[in-house]
Amino acid sequence: MIRIYQDLSRNIQWMDSSQMQVFRVVFAMSLVLCTFSLKGCGSSTTSDNQRSAPAPVEKNQTVSATASTEQTEKPTAAAAEPAAEPADPQAEVKAVFETLLSIRTEPDPDEWMQADKKLIAFGKTAVPTLKEAMSHPDPGARELASMYLASLGPEAKEAAPVLETALQDASPFTQVNAASTLTHFPEYREKAIPVLISLTEHPDPNTRLTAIYALGNLESPSEDRLKAIKTALNDSDPDVQLAAIKVIGQMGDPAKATLTELQTLIDDTDTSEVLREAALSSKSQIEQSLKK
Repeated sequence: MIRIYQDLSRNIQWMDSSQMQVFRVVFAMSLVLCTFSLKGCGSSTTSDNQRSAPAPVEKNQTVSATASTEQTEKPTAAAAEPAAEPADPQAEVKAVFETLLSIRTEPDPDEWMQADKKLIAFGKTAVPTLKEAMSHPDPGARELASMYLASLGPEAKEAAPVLETALQDASPFTQVNAASTLTHFPEYREKAIPVLISLTEHPDPNTRLTAIYALGNLESPSEDRLKAIKTALNDSDPDVQLAAIKVIGQMGDPAKATLTELQTLIDDTDTSEVLREAALSSKSQIEQSLKK
């Protein structure tokens, strides 16, 4: 999406102060000459001749008086303005979330990207709204909320209780996002891991993919986790296979039992170049860890 910013320039003309000074001098001299002329041509009435001209007002006095007036008026004007009400961040988060929810089935790329960036920018501030959305009757709302909570990771701690409930959600997408998020919290981790392991065999490849990455991010992989990831090396979906290969390489020494499977992928002529390169890289990572 291209945003065009137009720079507006203003041509401000200032009056030359020296020219103004000359004007003031000429005007003053003209006034004096006019006064003398009137005295010479005026009547003989003493009272009129003895009238004194009004005392000239000094320039500094005029400025001071003006400034004083402005200073007196400003507080009054400021007091008349109503105080701005503080913005409600949750109202803003809800508005953006509702936008995403309304366009999720047929999203316009630009509109979705703009709303997505806004929601992500809220960060932890969005948790109360997302937490509330996890109880929404619309499965799509729960899926959307679980996705953004998963992106927050440890910052989503406030939503952990509702995420635990979501482990039993009817939507596998909500389940896998909830379980992935809960692995960040030790008190919920043991409840989340079995769900992730079972979801590595789910019919939906995206669900399997997310579950594998979530299991791979855990330290000290257990035997059942390693078995689930090892099985995914032969997944029917190449993206799931790639995820499993990368995760196994990151495990290092604990994944040494998968070296045979990795070598089989490398030697198989039907293996794509992308998968072969990933398998070579993971095999090398494991072998290097064994040498330490």
